[in-house]
Amino acid sequence: MGFLKKLFGKSESNNPPAPDIEKDKVPVFPMIKDARWKGMPYAEYIPFVKWNDTLDLALVFVQDAGDKFEYITKTDLENEAIRENFNKWQDNINNYPYEFEVSEELNGRVIMAPGEDHSSEKILSPAFLAEACKRLKTDKIIISAPRRRCLMITSYHEDFLMLETFFYLHFIAFREEDYGNELITEMVFVADENKLQYAVPLGFRINLYEKDGQKRLSYSTSDDLFDENDQINFQKIIERNKIRVLLP
Repeated sequence: MGFLKKLFGKSESNNPPAPDIEKDKVPVFPMIKDARWKGMPYAEYIPFVKWNDTLDLALVFVQDAGDKFEYITKTDLENEAIRENFNKWQDNINNYPYEFEVSEELNGRVIMAPGEDHSSEKILSPAFLAEACKRLKTDKIIISAPRRRCLMITSYHEDFLMLETFFYLHFIAFREEDYGNELITEMVFVADENKLQYAVPLGFRINLYEKDGQKRLSYSTSDDLFDENDQINFQKIIERNKIRVLLP
């Protein structure tokens, strides 16, 4: 699937670097981060997803410094001018440009908005979610954002075969280091046309193997996933495992 190769952009360091930009003027954008990131104690952040009462994902805040990002720190927000600039982050991500790409390989039932520095964080924009629902002619969507600058979306109501393919591609992007860019999460997200609602730890992984010259998908899980027709009710798994996201 060649479209998964469309991942590029700036690097992120493990610690917030020393300021060398005008932090009261350069636009601030949210960035979804694994809560185990080493820079978390220094950066200003908002809890995003808690799993089993433990913070799993957080929103940190970055500014473009050319070939790198600089992070908003707790100390930065003691400055009134920087704090006023910081408070514009929601408007900034709402207005961040994007372009949907439709996967003809998947009959137009999967759309992507990859490649840009803040592509993954467009899921925080209600207008973006509404447009994604409109494109897919659905009232609810499943979102894959496994790595920075990688975003793939399909309808919540797709059938078994389409969702199986979607989740397989999600796991490829998460697992394969060749795609580059920082990992975000193995979870997927669920949204309606108004807001992001849930993060979902799926509880399984999908792998590809070859047997007798045929390529087949296999599942790694401790659960009994398949019904009597050898299919999986993915919607049932989502509803069972979903975690409400924490949004300001």
